[in-house]
Amino acid sequence: MPKRRVTLPLEIVYPDIGPVSFVASQRARRINIRIRADGSIRVAVPRNASLRQAEKFVVEKRDWIARQLRMGEERRRATAELVSRNQGFDSDREAARIRQRLAELAEEHGFSCNRVTIRNQKTRWGSCSANNNVSLNLKLALLPARLMDLVLLHELVHTEIKNHGPEFYRRLTGIIPDCRGLDRELKSYSPLLLTSLPQTPPVNPDEGGKTIRPKHVWSES
Repeated sequence: MPKRRVTLPLEIVYPDIGPVSFVASQRARRINIRIRADGSIRVAVPRNASLRQAEKFVVEKRDWIARQLRMGEERRRATAELVSRNQGFDSDREAARIRQRLAELAEEHGFSCNRVTIRNQKTRWGSCSANNNVSLNLKLALLPARLMDLVLLHELVHTEIKNHGPEFYRRLTGIIPDCRGLDRELKSYSPLLLTSLPQTPPVNPDEGGKTIRPKHVWSES
């Protein structure tokens, strides 16, 4: 009797670690496991590997996965406590603080950018467009100051260098020598992205799309 062909994606539930999604990947060179901030588990299966091999790999890494899930749950609890301690969170005040810090860093290191938008986002801490418009996450206000500075400087460097190549990291490392270590620390705060802030009305971007130059401090018009 011929074997039934298994197609991906496929979800398999394991008693000790829960559901695991197996996804075919054209880019992966080897089987790899990714645990997302929400605790979901994704296994990328490259073209040269079988589902059986991927399942065996998951079983072999089961203890590691369980540890990561426990750590993730601890981070989510810590994040919830952090948000709870900020029940009096003032969106306008915190947005102004983020803008002010961005202005200070731009002036200190000789950067300039155009429109600045601050929103309560769920997927990223910040971004910089091809036109040097910077978008920032309001939840930056909940991070330790060193990590907020990391994100702000990351986006400011993107106003000059649009990729994450060696030149980008040389520039960023010249400003923050431990940027790689801080980036790893920032990843531990990923659950914060998925958490809703208490009473956070939309924050309007700076009016008129003003160009911000070095030695200029952002102000609301």
